[in-house]
Amino acid sequence: MAYRALYLKYRPQSFNEVAGQAPIVRTLKNALKNEKIAHAYLFSGPRGTGKTTMARLLAKALNCEAGVGRQCNHCSNCLSIIEGTHPDVLEIDAASNNGVDQARELVEQVKYSPIKGRYKVYIIDEVHMMSTGAFNALLKTLEEPPDNVIFILCTTEPHKVLPTILSRCQRFDFGKVSPLDMKNKLLEVLEKENATYEEEALNLVIELSDGGMRDALSILDQALAYGDNALKTQDLLDIYGLASSTEKIDFISDIASSNVSSILERVEKYVGKGVDLRRFTREIVSLFKDVLIIRKTDDSHLLETLPESEAQRLNALFPNEKLNLSLESFVALLSSFKEVNDVRSAFEIGVLQLIDKLNLKETASLEQEHLLPKEEKKSLSSPLEEKKEKKGEPPSFLFEDEPLPENKETKETIVETKPPLPNLDTSNVTSPQIAVEGDAYSLDENEIVKILVLASKKRQEREELHHKWEQLLPLKTDPKLGNLATLLSDGKPLALTDSCLIVSYNFKRLSAKANIKQNQKPLSQLVESLLGRHVFVYAVDPIERSNVIKLFYSLQTIHKLPAIDTIVLNLPKEE
Repeated sequence: MAYRALYLKYRPQSFNEVAGQAPIVRTLKNALKNEKIAHAYLFSGPRGTGKTTMARLLAKALNCEAGVGRQCNHCSNCLSIIEGTHPDVLEIDAASNNGVDQARELVEQVKYSPIKGRYKVYIIDEVHMMSTGAFNALLKTLEEPPDNVIFILCTTEPHKVLPTILSRCQRFDFGKVSPLDMKNKLLEVLEKENATYEEEALNLVIELSDGGMRDALSILDQALAYGDNALKTQDLLDIYGLASSTEKIDFISDIASSNVSSILERVEKYVGKGVDLRRFTREIVSLFKDVLIIRKTDDSHLLETLPESEAQRLNALFPNEKLNLSLESFVALLSSFKEVNDVRSAFEIGVLQLIDKLNLKETASLEQEHLLPKEEKKSLSSPLEEKKEKKGEPPSFLFEDEPLPENKETKETIVETKPPLPNLDTSNVTSPQIAVEGDAYSLDENEIVKILVLASKKRQEREELHHKWEQLLPLKTDPKLGNLATLLSDGKPLALTDSCLIVSYNFKRLSAKANIKQNQKPLSQLVESLLGRHVFVYAVDPIERSNVIKLFYSLQTIHKLPAIDTIVLNLPKEE
């Protein structure tokens, strides 16, 4: 005997065998029991949720020789309906029979009495495909058919059916089959097929089917054929080009740690395996949703995908703002796929842009938490935190974005009482021209950390440099020094030692320009006019700044920062 697909082999033969759709089953059973049978029904809902199957079961219940409402599956009527040969139960595919002529032919047949059963049942599948003319030809008959004729219209798109048709039908909306109902049905099938299975693989079949029982059985059928009557997680991942849960969690962890190289390598591997990046993005959104659920409720029973341990771990990696930003970015990325042809590039760009945003957010958080002046930190901290500060606050090397001190007597800032800034002597700037391209200096993170350790920690010196930096502003309009002063003033001092100044920029293009070797001489000359001494000037962009600050505090936490008296800076030789 020829092999039968599982979705055909295990198609329900009675109302009791239907997976899910309990409200619809109950309504139809009661209607049959009380002989309140409508002349037209509309079954609507997603594909594979049981619309056509329910129509056949209703036809069987109307014509079973054991009585209305019964489905004995042994009498000639039941058997012929199962085989699709019953003369009074006609299934019509509206996709291929959607014209006026076919509708008129159907109307002509309606007036004849049933040949074998009690009722003539017309099951019109994909009824939304019928033309307006065909609908109109059917309209009068649908409204007032003979007593022994029943129409069952099935559609996945009820909004395309004419309102005049809808108003003449009892409508039943089929929902997606719940995971629990689907799991029970699949377990029943696996038992009857004497197949082995992995719990994770079974859950993955349910996830892939998206609420469609027919799809679930088709996926199961293919997986059992591939795995020699065994349902395995890895087989499903191979067949459908999916990423495992571990891979998705590791991918999210790489985002948290800004591991761009690993992320790009993973994407390369996913594309090679045929992973659908659209689906992968949806799955990442689901994981982030689980993290949000555990954060808001702390109830592991509400988690849909992640185990509690992983949800808690990711929760620790993504503070509130970072989690919200990540969710928003992946949801936006999902929407953008509709408008692009190159999904891979869109995915990679979206993830890299998210990492940039997260780094900026973390940098701002670090600066706010650790690098504010002592007086300002006290105003923001709790008594308990103040006690911790007394035991030893972290050194502050940051100059940028610091407020000026207040005059405690007048509550006015020193800026308002400070005399006008003196004119800056820039006679030492001999070559103010700025290059826009060329070879650039580069310092590794460990070298910058050394500079941060050596940087001045004195508040007075920070304030002094802050005031001196303001003297660059009038020079921006100078015809000779304007471009040079603009480039320097667009950045802000991050750290200053006896021999080096780190300047922080908000845009990579500006830091890249400042680090061009040809620009080192004019920049250091202008800075020398501010400081009164020569220093090497090095620029960092937001990502570099975030990375070195995180590295500094990580080393400080584990007491691995280099001792000041052992540090020797290896600064590039100026050309």
